Amino acid sequence: MTCFHYLPLCFFLFVTHLPAYALTLPERGPVEVVFINLWDEYYAPTTLPAVKADVTRIYVQPDINIDAHVVSQFVKSNPQFKGLEIDKNQRLALSLGVWKTPSQVFIFDGKAKKISYLGTDKSDTTISHDGIIDALPVSKPVTLTDSDGNSHVFGQNSPAQVLFFSDALCPFQHLPLCEKKIAANNQLANITTLPVTTIIKPFYISMDDVRAYKTRFSLTHPVVLDQKNQLFQKYQVTSLPYWIVLNDQDEVAFRGAKPPKRL
Repeated sequence: MTCFHYLPLCFFLFVTHLPAYALTLPERGPVEVVFINLWDEYYAPTTLPAVKADVTRIYVQPDINIDAHVVSQFVKSNPQFKGLEIDKNQRLALSLGVWKTPSQVFIFDGKAKKISYLGTDKSDTTISHDGIIDALPVSKPVTLTDSDGNSHVFGQNSPAQVLFFSDALCPFQHLPLCEKKIAANNQLANITTLPVTTIIKPFYISMDDVRAYKTRFSLTHPVVLDQKNQLFQKYQVTSLPYWIVLNDQDEVAFRGAKPPKRL
């Protein structure tokens, strides 16, 4: 999950009263604050603990490449996060020492009592996966359809290939330099002998958006919509845009946020 991109996981327990924020918390009684990052939810949905009847739960989103409209659209698709609020300038998170999402903070009468990390990543630093060769376990093939209606099979019997994971919302505020990376992938597609396929995440995306993306960036290679996040999960892709190079055994020979220099 996101460690706010540059800070280590560092949970501090505050027992002093919390100052006032634009995002206000009840002054009395038990309160549970759940910090999530909606950009992470599409590939690794948070398993939320059961709501306690006598506890007020508040959902909070870091103020990172976000606005009220995006939050509203997200909540429509994910009603379990009803009432999600933006923590402007991370003031609440900073006061609690919460640097990693998803996290849960229990507060009583304005005093923080307990902080728990709700994710599965147990590391205490931000780790880059760029350039790491990681052979994933063999699994059943995944079949997806591209914007022209053609089927593509991803699995052990597939040829060596390049997969470029992207977002059809590009250009957008949560995708820095996405246009330059798409251009770099187009250049790669023109010079490599390996087939190149763009994989689009399904977050707020329809096949019409995928077709518009292909036209907007003048793509000549297949563009596939990963409707159920199968490839994102299969190849452990957690950032965008991102490259994966597969050998003919469906093993990852390269992964990174920059295109491979040699194929």
